[in-house]
Amino acid sequence: MKINLNVKRRALCSINMSGRHLRGFAALLVATTLFAGVETRFVAAGTQPGALQGMDPAKVAAAIKANAEALKTFVWQQRMQLQLKGETKKTTLTQMNYDVNGTLQKTQLSEQPPPDQPQQSSGGRRRGRLKEKIVEKKTGEFKEMMQGIAALMKSYTEIPHDQLQAALKQASFKQGQDDMAGAIQIQMNNLNQQGDSMTIWIDKTAMLFRRVAIATTYEQNPVTATANYSMLPSGQVYMAQATLNYPKKEVVVQIDNLNYQRSQ
Repeated sequence: MKINLNVKRRALCSINMSGRHLRGFAALLVATTLFAGVETRFVAAGTQPGALQGMDPAKVAAAIKANAEALKTFVWQQRMQLQLKGETKKTTLTQMNYDVNGTLQKTQLSEQPPPDQPQQSSGGRRRGRLKEKIVEKKTGEFKEMMQGIAALMKSYTEIPHDQLQAALKQASFKQGQDDMAGAIQIQMNNLNQQGDSMTIWIDKTAMLFRRVAIATTYEQNPVTATANYSMLPSGQVYMAQATLNYPKKEVVVQIDNLNYQRSQ
């Protein structure tokens, strides 16, 4: 069967330019919880007193646990933006809150651009079906890639206890610099892959996280993720902004948590 090259080119263009075909990338929202497990697993790893340069790990663990519980009494909004080759392809706004059972609930408030309505093909049924199949294939491949990256990044928050404890024994501890002044920087290397790293900054006063950064590879290509934390007026620390970057495919996913309010 001969393939109309013009149809194929239009289909590929449709994948690159149409927000409609990015709806299947909901798996990217996994990134919203990329760093949730880092906190509990890190403090549960049995770090020896003094390893945090004068900070008591037991107190750090207690502070993190209390902070996490306090955040469950808030409702907030989360904005997720997907960029492909420097162009914003999709932006969603979602309301986030915990129910009485402590389960995170998500309610989508908006999506830009909005989902397109199905359009009739102007080139006949056969050409229309061919275009749809090409678009579907490319979209599926992109979705599979992003799911793989999300799973990879999440694996760093689910490192087994013994493996994390061993990594902490080999970690470097030092004072944070520049905008991380007042924090302790803890860098662990070779956790899941040779040459990877996970760096954590803990505030010496609040004993809570200020930043988490992961550098690793997906299919031998660099991928990074960074989460920055901010403090609410009421004293709780929350993940304010996270960015996942995969330069090989020029993909950037940015997540912002905002508008925190006490649940009614």
